[in-house]
Amino acid sequence: MTDKISKSGLLLASALVLVFSLPALGQQGPESLLPEGFGDPPPPPLPQVGRPAPNAAKSPDGTTAAAPLTGDENATEEEGEEKPELVIRFDVPPSARKSLDDIGILSQASGGFPADSYGTLDGAFLSQILERTSGPIASRWATIMARRLLASRTNTPDGVKGADWTAERAWLLLRMGDSVVARNLVQQVDGAAYTKRLHEVAMQAYLANGDLAGMCPLTESGVRLVNNGRWKMTRAICASLAGEQGSAMAFINQGRYQGWVRGVDYFLAEKAVGAGINGRRSVKIEWENVEGMNPWRFGLSAAVGLEPPESLFADTGRQVDGWRVQLPMFTPTIRAQYAPGAAALGILSNRNMVDLYAQVLDDPDAPDAVRSRAESLGYAYTASGADAKVAAMTSLWTTAAAGADYQGSLVMTARAAALITPSDDHQAEADRLIASMLTAGLDRFAARWIDVVADGSLGWALVTLAAPGRVTAADYGSLDDFFENDGSTDGHKSRLLLAGLSGLGRIETDAGTDFAGDLKINIFRQTAWSKAIAAAAKRGEQGTVALMAMAALQAPSWSLVPANHLYYIVRSLRQVGLEAEARMIAAEAVTFA
Repeated sequence: MTDKISKSGLLLASALVLVFSLPALGQQGPESLLPEGFGDPPPPPLPQVGRPAPNAAKSPDGTTAAAPLTGDENATEEEGEEKPELVIRFDVPPSARKSLDDIGILSQASGGFPADSYGTLDGAFLSQILERTSGPIASRWATIMARRLLASRTNTPDGVKGADWTAERAWLLLRMGDSVVARNLVQQVDGAAYTKRLHEVAMQAYLANGDLAGMCPLTESGVRLVNNGRWKMTRAICASLAGEQGSAMAFINQGRYQGWVRGVDYFLAEKAVGAGINGRRSVKIEWENVEGMNPWRFGLSAAVGLEPPESLFADTGRQVDGWRVQLPMFTPTIRAQYAPGAAALGILSNRNMVDLYAQVLDDPDAPDAVRSRAESLGYAYTASGADAKVAAMTSLWTTAAAGADYQGSLVMTARAAALITPSDDHQAEADRLIASMLTAGLDRFAARWIDVVADGSLGWALVTLAAPGRVTAADYGSLDDFFENDGSTDGHKSRLLLAGLSGLGRIETDAGTDFAGDLKINIFRQTAWSKAIAAAAKRGEQGTVALMAMAALQAPSWSLVPANHLYYIVRSLRQVGLEAEARMIAAEAVTFA
């Protein structure tokens, strides 16, 4: 009986979230990457198979684990071999060919950045920003903003090929955990226009999605341009998917004899061939002696329905949570294991989380811990009375581990928190209710709590930072009260509050000066980076400002982000018309520092 009530409650919550369309970010759109509908599951892929990037940037958690996730340690190169001339024929008329002048999947009219977001900046400079942004990114909201920018149909900068510019954008999306948008982006370039670099990144994107068929139209050009063992092995996989089992067997045998890939990488390819149309080979995968994870292992194991041991992911970056949660071949119960990490990355929105946990309750074999979380989430939305709803949310927050799990718990309750009418009865949980709402950009609902929260509390700070429109400027007394309650190292949370308020222009001038003196900090300290982002803001370049903001937020957590970085980020975003994003980033900084 309890299971029935819980399941119906969460299903109702899922429907409620869709119907109860709360205004986010001051009416500027929902909290996810793009307007509603973009996050829908992609259509089934058409038959197509790939190579990791050689210039592997670090993974988004800052480790060198991107090397295992991009390395080609098992491939063999045929050095010195004469390579045949690549002859490409267009299979579409000239009028139907896609332009390389402005590549993207999101127009400005549908919520993307303007086409001229980078102004007249040189492509080499912008490419360097992308390449050097290795992560991790401390800010979820900055990541959401950057993902939207990278997916937008913007002008290709001068000095860089359109295909290569697309490759760098997609590669950064992958490092941020967004495998689906990365794949959609590389698909915007016609196969005949692919460069070597785009082939390298495209293989990464398709493998991150477990989409072996997606690589097939690129196989022959990939073999010629990249000349790597994994591209050669895709010949066998694609032949099998096309039902040409004889060719598939010939290629897989050639791959074994010539050592295109070795060890478990070969056996996974053999299993993928056996899983193709008319495939009859049965291959058992042994993981015991395998060291680490790479895109080939990730993509092929997902495609054939295998879950590698979790120990193999120990040294991979946080981006893998984003990849795994978006795999359509995984059950909702499996994907729910990675949902908090993906939500903290900005890959899953509040709506995504509610929908996913609603599906978990359909699985009778779901682990108790996952089912319990799903049931609590259902009660948070549909329990009888505000007290019961708040109690359910509190249970989710207090049982979550610190870090990504806790941030994910705030995301999943965002719209449930917005259902609570501001009241002194819930003052004890006001801070977390407000923080939860702001993970979904529900700024107007958070602002209703201004008369409930105490001056100098976290809730007061968040409302003062995040509320849309005009707010009462912070005075010294409230700031001093906040500092008295600040348990962060060296008052870092207070420093970020000062930086955010100053960047938004929401602090009394004398109060800001005096508070900075108390904190012994100069938030206006300039660096080469601060001068560059300020200059971009002055030129009105939304895209440049967004990229430079994300680059400056590379840190494992907000506790390591300098206050002067936040000041210039918030001020610059506000100056180019991205005030809503500036407010959310400032509030997030104070919440999680």
